[in-house]
Amino acid sequence: MQNSSKHVAVKSLICYSLVFCIVCAGQNSGPICNGRGYKKEGSSKCTCENPLPQIGTFGYSGPDCNMRIFGAAADGNDMTQGCKSSGCDTLHPDEWMCYSVPFASNSHGTAWNYLTVQLNRLSEDEAGDPDLYGMFYGGTDAKELDTATFGYDFRETSSSSHESVVKKVKKSDISATFDHQGVYLCVKAYGEANLTYSLRATVSQCSADFTRAGEQLLCSSPLHAPASEQRYSQCLSDGTCACKPPYNKPVEDVYPLLGFEDCSAKTEDITAAQLSLKKPYIKEHEELTPKAWSFYGFEVTPDDYQVVIDVSTEVNGEDDACAGDGYFGLFAKFGKPPGWRYGEWDFRPDWDYFGAEDNELEIRFDATKEAWQTGRWFVGVNGDDAHTCNYTLSISKYNCPMNCSNRGNCISAANGTRTCDCFKGFFGEDCSNEAEHLQYGVPVTKAAASFEYDFFQLPEISPAMLTHSVEVRVRASFSSDGYGEWAAARPELLLLKGDLHSEPHTANYTFKQVLQQQNTTYEIDLCPSQLKQGVWRAAMYNPMRMYKLAYNLTTVKEGRCLNNCTGHGTCSDDAVCHCLDNWTGGDCSVYARGGSCSPGSRKPTLMPEAHGTCWHECRCDASGNCAYSENECADFTCESALWRRKGTTNACVQDKCKQDVWEETDSHSCLKRCECPADGSACAPAKTCDAAHFACKAGWRRFSDGQAKCFQPGCQAGSLQEAVGRSVANGQAYALCTCTGEEREDKPLCTAESTAEAAVVVACSEGYVLQGASTVPGSGVRVGGSCAKAGRTRHVAATVFLHIFEILLSGTAGAALLWLYENRFRRSTVNAALYHELSMDTGF
Repeated sequence: MQNSSKHVAVKSLICYSLVFCIVCAGQNSGPICNGRGYKKEGSSKCTCENPLPQIGTFGYSGPDCNMRIFGAAADGNDMTQGCKSSGCDTLHPDEWMCYSVPFASNSHGTAWNYLTVQLNRLSEDEAGDPDLYGMFYGGTDAKELDTATFGYDFRETSSSSHESVVKKVKKSDISATFDHQGVYLCVKAYGEANLTYSLRATVSQCSADFTRAGEQLLCSSPLHAPASEQRYSQCLSDGTCACKPPYNKPVEDVYPLLGFEDCSAKTEDITAAQLSLKKPYIKEHEELTPKAWSFYGFEVTPDDYQVVIDVSTEVNGEDDACAGDGYFGLFAKFGKPPGWRYGEWDFRPDWDYFGAEDNELEIRFDATKEAWQTGRWFVGVNGDDAHTCNYTLSISKYNCPMNCSNRGNCISAANGTRTCDCFKGFFGEDCSNEAEHLQYGVPVTKAAASFEYDFFQLPEISPAMLTHSVEVRVRASFSSDGYGEWAAARPELLLLKGDLHSEPHTANYTFKQVLQQQNTTYEIDLCPSQLKQGVWRAAMYNPMRMYKLAYNLTTVKEGRCLNNCTGHGTCSDDAVCHCLDNWTGGDCSVYARGGSCSPGSRKPTLMPEAHGTCWHECRCDASGNCAYSENECADFTCESALWRRKGTTNACVQDKCKQDVWEETDSHSCLKRCECPADGSACAPAKTCDAAHFACKAGWRRFSDGQAKCFQPGCQAGSLQEAVGRSVANGQAYALCTCTGEEREDKPLCTAESTAEAAVVVACSEGYVLQGASTVPGSGVRVGGSCAKAGRTRHVAATVFLHIFEILLSGTAGAALLWLYENRFRRSTVNAALYHELSMDTGF
């Protein structure tokens, strides 16, 4: 047994040794550094051969020398032209291709301020997603290429949605003492398909660009255009374009990134002869390239009351890209050209939260608005980031709201307010609305269309309808492709008792019915006690007006005669009995021949306080004398179908519901059960929501214990928001969002406090570093401090990254700031504080 055990142990040891040798041999079977470099003794890093190849030759770099590099010049030509024979312009998924571009090789020499790179996606089927990554080599703080994407100096990652992208890098944004010798430009293929691309680059003294076709631009002018066609008179040594009119700054103080730096924005001065109360300004066929701005300056005088600005996209058929995807931004600002960031405009279109892109945009502002001023105003039109589109701009001035649409008279009040006295048949603030007249029993069918309100006027309520049991019902149903289960908003049927100048809307109505389900008929019932003489108007309200809505609308009148005319007559829709021969009375219950009453007949006694009618039956004694029993009711009927008898009592009640109802509030929508007491009292919706049919609306969350209540979560935990009222010299203060953990209906769960006592996170401007910050115990978040002039020539992005990396260790707050850093580069913005301004108005 002992010898057998020894043999087994020896055999096991031999097997293990063989397996170890095979594994080791497998690990060392491939060439070191892929055969393109070597490892120094004691080092695990590869030293690659020719990592900076000469122009027109190949080299390799990367952790395992697996990143192919081609030497190219920043001369504006397609860099792939020199290596297409080796397939450098075609990439497989996750494949890299890099280009080394020495600055000294460019014809401009080293005296440059801007590096401009264009990446075009050329795949015919639009497949693939090429991303651009840039890294400077040589000089101070030089880095090495890596397949990890977070260590690069700049990037452009939006080419999946754009056929052509341009990345501009300003030398001074990288370092105050830039000493790098060149740049690696790398393209990585994302997605699941092969892709083809082209890559161009140029270095220039002033801001440069490329057209989609690859033509070079300098100060937004063709590089070799004659002086008469250039938008600039001189390219200054500091990189400033001295722009010619109308591309120069209209005022000295302008917001950044509007195009006045590179002559891409133009300003047109509109004279009093071109725009006045009597003459609108209309400019057709205005062209706007991607991301560009056009501005228009005009004067607002004391005689002006209202200004209306309209921009409409010009399209050539449904196949025109501008008809579907192209759009414009529209803004107005007093005293200087507006921008799209929060605080850079006074007025913009009243967009709702369902969409901010429309083929027609309008701004209206008048003397009642706080921002209204007399003097010079500017209108800004901003193009989208992918399409060159044309538009028509119109600017109109009025001395009354829309000049009352020429349907009324302008009335000036002593306080300066001006209102419209509309002509008969028209209504609204500017008399622009008119109502379609309805007829009882005649349905109105509207095809699918985009609108906000459609108005209708009910038939006249006659005096006869007020003295009898008449009901009026307005019924509506709808259908639309835009109102899915995801949509919290629903169309509404509004009804208003007003006058000739009144219009129903969401803040002014007498009755409202929400149309919860498509192709389902809903109605508003007007019982006799609710009918009033005067003007009744209805409105179909479409809260998501960018979606087309089709609907049906019908108004019916129903008469409810006493005792249904006792079977001795017919009831009209005005609730009047038309009796048969030999019968009379309000309900045709009185026999007209012989005796005081006919045995078994009944007469009514109205009981208004009980909302019903007591029916007295004719009874005869033994002598044949017949009379109505005045002291008892043989039957008791209610005044209309909206009322019902309370059990067996001589009284009527009006139910507040006939079925379960949906409740809509700002915070939630829910089902409330219709509850009917056993004693026959009025049915009414339950006071609380059915927990099984309860949903919180966007921006609200349900209580974690399952209660049918909602609370506002507020800001995202760990995120940063601008600290309003707090200022930091040479930097920006941000309030950190913190959560109490207490779910309350009257207070958000998470808030970002920016009071004087609250600690704030400080982000320093370019060229400044944070000093004196303290760490919040238990979190690692650094708050407070001040911004001091940087003592080293370090790229400000690196400084911000170090601060963010520290905060990353704190968990949630660090994750939020890392997201901010990552998106900072995706937005092609170098300055962190400026990125915050850019993102504030977009909801990031």
